[in-house]
Parts: sequence; C-alpha cells; structure tokens
Amino acid sequence: MLYLLPFLTRLNLNLRKVNNRVGKYLKTPNAKQIHDVRTAIRRLDATYLILPKKNRTGSSLSDYVLKCKEFFKVNSEIRDLDIIYEKLQKYPSNAQKNGVIETLKTSRDANLERAKLIAQSLKSSDTTKIINKIDVTEKEIQKRYDKMISKLISRIESTFPAVLADPLRFEELHDLRVACKKLKYLLELLPEENNNVLKTKKILQKIQDILGTIHDYDFTIDYLSSLIHTSIEIQEIISNEKEERNAKYDDFLRFCRRRLDVSQDSFLILIKSLN
Repeated sequence: MLYLLPFLTRLNLNLRKVNNRVGKYLKTPNAKQIHDVRTAIRRLDATYLILPKKNRTGSSLSDYVLKCKEFFKVNSEIRDLDIIYEKLQKYPSNAQKNGVIETLKTSRDANLERAKLIAQSLKSSDTTKIINKIDVTEKEIQKRYDKMISKLISRIESTFPAVLADPLRFEELHDLRVACKKLKYLLELLPEENNNVLKTKKILQKIQDILGTIHDYDFTIDYLSSLIHTSIEIQEIISNEKEERNAKYDDFLRFCRRRLDVSQDSFLILIKSLN
C-alpha cells in the first residue's frame, strides 16, 4: 500500500500554487507562465481526482477545478499554436508560410484574450472557503488513491504494446502520454519514496518528454496537412517534420529497449509493484 501525505495539506498547497501561477500569468502570459500554470493545474487535478465522488460532485471545489480545466485547455491550444510557429521559423520565408504564421498569431491572440478572462475569474475565487467545505477521511482518500493507481497502471499496460508495435497509433500514443503524466503526479503525493517509486517517476518523465515531442510533431503535421491547396514549400515542411517525427519515435523505441527491457515487460512489472 502507498501511504499518502495528509491530503488537505497537499490540496491546500496545490490550490495556492494555482492561484499564485494564475496571478503571474495575468501579469506576463508568456511561454514560461503558460507552462507553469498548466503544471500547477495538473498537480491540483491529481489531488482532486483522489477525492471520493461525494466531494467531486456539485461542490465549490468541483466548480473551481472545472474552470481550471477550461483554462488549461485554452492554454494548451495557445501552446500548440506557439509550437507550430516555432517550427515554421526554422524554414525559409514563402508566401503561404507567412500567411500561416499570420493566421497562427490571430488565433493565438483570440485564445489569449479568452484565457485572460478565465484567469481573472479564477483569481477572484476564494480558495480558503473551498478547503473548509471538504469533509473526508484519510481512509477514504487512500482507498480512492489505490483505485486510481490501479486504473492508470491498467491503461499503461494495455496501450504500451500497441505503441511499441506501430508508430502511427496516434490515439494510443496520446493515451499513454496522458496516463504516464497522471501516474507521475499521483506518485508525487507520497511522503517518502522507495527506490521503485523514484525509478518509476524518472521513467514516466522520460516517456512523457519523448511522447510530448512526438505529439508536437503530430499536431504540426496535422495542422499543415489540413491547409487547402498546400504549396510545394509547405509540402516540403510537412515531409521534413515527418522525418524528424519518425526519428523521435525511434528514440522512444531505443529508450524502451535500453532502459525498460520491454521483451521482459520489466516496466510493467515495475509499475505493478507499486500496488
């Protein structure tokens, strides 16, 4: 059994971190602040997810987390647009590329204005009252935590083989990346980490990083491929991004073979040992 830190202490800390990050975001909504606020929201969501259903339904906390998720989604869209913009900057200027960049800027500005409105709403929320209304026992939290850990391990176990066998299993790649993120954030809730937990967190972070990069390529390729009447220059960009994407997938396979010994399912054995 994995014993948790006092739950309300951690939940209060994560609420305050989100509030702090939102404040910094409103002052300077740059790439760093987008990253930091998204990370803070993920950690808050991890603590929220291990609450019993009675605390996740119709509560002021559930309303706050729902608004955080909306804020997270808009900023994810902004980040994706920024990634495409950065990738396009490596290539020579041409008429269609320049037009795409202008479209990206327009979409980003619109999303940013929407994100600021949500941020202002979050900033006006009284998080201290949210904490005071929660009534839950450590036993209930531990039971829910164990259930969530088992659920995420099952998702990883079911998607890992498909992802290793086929580089174009986009849905499974996404599911694996999300499951690894959530499991890593849940493991952060532990007070003292044994060797298995520390090793698992490092592996999860590495997988998350590689799959995140692959996602950036996939999103960029999909966006550019959706353009009407793509020019030769844009087609060349798409082709180059696919090559780089394939190289990153090969890095993923090499990491799995080198560090995980996937033929022996050692990673799955490792994460199962957490239960």
